[in-house]
Amino acid sequence: MRKQRGLSVWGFIWASILVICILVLGMRSVPPYLANQKINNALNLLAEEGDVMTATRITLLRKMKRRLNIDYADTYVDLDKAFTIKNVKGGREMSVNYEVLVPVAYNAYLLFDFKNEILVTKNPNE
Repeated sequence: MRKQRGLSVWGFIWASILVICILVLGMRSVPPYLANQKINNALNLLAEEGDVMTATRITLLRKMKRRLNIDYADTYVDLDKAFTIKNVKGGREMSVNYEVLVPVAYNAYLLFDFKNEILVTKNPNE
């Protein structure tokens, strides 16, 4: 008797299902990561402004919202809840911490937890 070689029909079907599932998860994961990159860039640009040390939270929040609205990333995060400012020794720490829930199929979801932080010092040379 000859030994069977190659992939059977059932093996091909299972391999195809596995590849399709990986592709779907990958395609669903890309938009939240791209939005997080835009949020991180907006936070870095905000830190480079001159009035960060003296500006109020409301002023900084408006600037962040304006930048995210331009980049179409404002739908992923509620900045009123996620944007925090802490006064630390030698400067300010600004952070945007949020979660994104992405539906995959029926009641299956992907949960992404993003934490973006930046420390702004009084002296830009530090």
